[in-house]
Amino acid sequence: MKTYSISGASRFLGIDAKTLRRWVRKKVIPTPKPGIVGGRLSMCWKDSDVVKIREYKKSGYWGKGINRKTGKKAKAK
Repeated sequence: MKTYSISGASRFLGIDAKTLRRWVRKKVIPTPKPGIVGGRLSMCWKDSDVVKIREYKKSGYWGKGINRKTGKKAKAK
């Protein structure tokens, strides 16, 4: 069973780590549990949790929002 840290899950899902943290804070995705990822103790999700996050992303995530400085749609990285 593979585990994903916050940064690893964000890279895998194609979203920013700040977005994942915001979703955890709002309780719309499962909270990561403490575990070993890459030989280090960190907060991590299992494969089944990442599937739930991916489903939430499909249903409720539109991508980058509006750039606060210009008022136009923000560019993707």
